[in-house]
Amino acid sequence: MKKYFVLGGYGIVGKAVVNDLFRYSKNEIIIIAGRDENKARDFAKSFNSKRVKYQKVDISNEKELVDSLIGKDICINCVQYYFNLRIMESCIKSKTNYVDLGGMFHMTKKQLEFCKEFIKIGKCAIIGMGGAPGLSNVLASYAGNKLTKVNTIEIVFADVDYTKYNQSFVLPYSFKTLVEEFTLNPAIFRDDKIRFVEPRSGVKEYNFGKEFGKQTGFLTLHSEIATLPDYFRKRGIKRCEFRVTFDESFIEKLDLLISLGFSSNKSVEFGKKETKIIDSTTKIMNKLVPNKGVNIKDKEIIRVILNGDKIVDAITQSNGKMSAGVLDTGIPCSIASQIIMNGKVCKSGVFAPEDVINSTIFFKELKKRNIIIRENGRTIS
Repeated sequence: MKKYFVLGGYGIVGKAVVNDLFRYSKNEIIIIAGRDENKARDFAKSFNSKRVKYQKVDISNEKELVDSLIGKDICINCVQYYFNLRIMESCIKSKTNYVDLGGMFHMTKKQLEFCKEFIKIGKCAIIGMGGAPGLSNVLASYAGNKLTKVNTIEIVFADVDYTKYNQSFVLPYSFKTLVEEFTLNPAIFRDDKIRFVEPRSGVKEYNFGKEFGKQTGFLTLHSEIATLPDYFRKRGIKRCEFRVTFDESFIEKLDLLISLGFSSNKSVEFGKKETKIIDSTTKIMNKLVPNKGVNIKDKEIIRVILNGDKIVDAITQSNGKMSAGVLDTGIPCSIASQIIMNGKVCKSGVFAPEDVINSTIFFKELKKRNIIIRENGRTIS
């Protein structure tokens, strides 16, 4: 049987990937891998299936990682993006296909440099294949390929949350990623050049209609800007930007943590151990997920606007146990991995989603999972 190797498969997004693989990929083995053997084992056993296994692996140990990957068909990387290069190098040595969730622009650029190595081993790597980046890239390629000219691309996501939480602060995703979105200089594409602007600049209000209302977004660093301008260069692309929106109260809380120094990269000593402040904060903050028993009721929209008036949306509803943001990150990654496994991507090399994902196949799979695609307000999938 063919094998999926899901690194970080017991994490928040990793669980969404594994759940989707188990439901829709019926003839393959799924290996939940990571350094926490107890978490990997407990999650694997929850499926009560011989198809779902677990494996302890420390990604900081290159030999251990390479040995673990040998004989696996696809490595699905669900760990923090700082490890992307190391994991890709191990996939090259083990001759394993590769899919990940993204690299915050700068990492994405470095990952693309592995293209020749993946061609040499005859394997495929799809990078940035989550929600945004990932689903957002496919929305852009779908809409853009219907146009003669693509002058501008704006990408933005928004969420509405009706969950009754039993805690005062809940993180939508990794604390480190949030801090980077708030503090790193955003990349934008303007007049044939990548430029870097001030964090949280370019504030703009979007009207998402009745479901999501009006929400205000700001520019942030994202991987789409690393690849979409090249994809649309021949169609005359002049501007490409990415914005995020957050509730005002959430922004205030995160701003407070940042201003108090909890996101600092400075090292401090705790007992005999030295650790970065942000690493300690991340360990604490990443535990702020909804408690068991909470019925999660939120909805997320990923919107791509081309030339100011061509609008495509992907709308995801939470399932009670997982938030919309977790689902629309994990599900696209799972679908792309299954597309590779089924031989529907036959190219070797390193690719952004827009390069190799067939939107017709992709949207059909999203529909099965109740992720709705709309084009200028009309449901198309």
